[in-house]
Amino acid sequence: MAKVIIMPKLGFTQDEGSLVAWHKQIGESVKKGEPFFDVHTDKSVVTIDAAENGTLLKIVVEPETTVPVFTPIAVIGDPGEDADAALKAHVMDVAPDAAVKADFDDDAEETAKEEAPAQQETDIKSLKLTPKAKALIKNEGYDVNSVARIQGTGFEGGITAKDIKASPLAKKIADEMNVPLESVSGSGAQGKVMKKDVLAAATQKKEDKGTEDKRIAEKIPYSGVRKIIGDRLSQSKFTAPHLYFTDSIDTTNLTAFRKMLNEKSEQKIAFSDLMVKAVSKALVKFPNVNASLVDNEIVVYKSTNIGSAVAGDNGLIVPVIKNAQEKTLTQIAQESRDLVERAKTGRLKPEEYSGGTFSISNLGMFGIENFTAIINPPEAAILSVSSIRKKAIVVTNEAGEDEICIRPMMNIQLTVDHRIIDGLLASQFVEYVKELLEEPLKILI
Repeated sequence: MAKVIIMPKLGFTQDEGSLVAWHKQIGESVKKGEPFFDVHTDKSVVTIDAAENGTLLKIVVEPETTVPVFTPIAVIGDPGEDADAALKAHVMDVAPDAAVKADFDDDAEETAKEEAPAQQETDIKSLKLTPKAKALIKNEGYDVNSVARIQGTGFEGGITAKDIKASPLAKKIADEMNVPLESVSGSGAQGKVMKKDVLAAATQKKEDKGTEDKRIAEKIPYSGVRKIIGDRLSQSKFTAPHLYFTDSIDTTNLTAFRKMLNEKSEQKIAFSDLMVKAVSKALVKFPNVNASLVDNEIVVYKSTNIGSAVAGDNGLIVPVIKNAQEKTLTQIAQESRDLVERAKTGRLKPEEYSGGTFSISNLGMFGIENFTAIINPPEAAILSVSSIRKKAIVVTNEAGEDEICIRPMMNIQLTVDHRIIDGLLASQFVEYVKELLEEPLKILI
């Protein structure tokens, strides 16, 4: 029997996915467990394996196309089966089982049509509804007969949530004036977009083009990865009281130690690898920093899962080295290199950028002298690492006298959630990290 393949939902916050590439062409056999297609989620490109055997009968969504999750994207089955019939049956299957009633509100001419008495009750199972349209009808109580009169704009005339939320007149005007309906707030019943809403949005759009003394270069939608990052960090900043602890590290010994290691090791060791290992050791010594606040409970972790923030093609992403406390410095270096390279090209799997217990944000390679990082929820702390700069500092010589000398110095700053980490604990953690980095042999002992 033919099987409809849908756009998968691979993350809790994922609402849509972009088809990157098909590994099979129409007419080719598909075997369970082999790569079937690549999809771009909110943060990375994931290869989806086939869930069953069959022949690829139809491709509905072409590469470089973005669609909502659960949208049909292909059909597999036995050679000769009717793929279109399978698609139609799928649309019918996802429709709600029971009709619910409510009134539409719209512009005057549309209201007259929609409030006219129906000749007969419409069976909702006969309507082509997308999953979001189905949920909208069920949750907000739209009249089925009114929905039946809507001209759908979805797949094969299917009725989408956007079709329900805007009147035909409003949609027509929006198309003519090039106004995206998703950007328009509706003033009708249940938030329905009406003619006056589209006209108001069009006027605002015209005003937003700018003036002679404030010309606009471009407008970038606040959506996708950027919005996800913004929402998460806003929640963190305004929910968790942030407290900051800064210290300076003399990296003289750390630089020499790294040089010695790279002369002996086949795997190149980076400063960031030493930092991960040092932080992991500090978390083992001070486990209450390696914690989260979950449902009114402070959860302390045995695993030190260290995330390192990386700027990739699709925004900021934090690949995580799991159980760093059990790994050698060489293993950390190898794993980190692989994760960072794939993070930059958006090829990480969801499990490779989730499950962290502590994060490191390193902007040293960009020459930043000092900065403050926001905690990556649900973690309780993050360490920001700045650039190494030669500075004049006071040191005690062998004779016990103070003298001024030039040393390579690096600032680190620990940001903690003050709800669960107190100042004393945070100070002890920072000082131990400083000790490990200034006497780097202790990192491996």
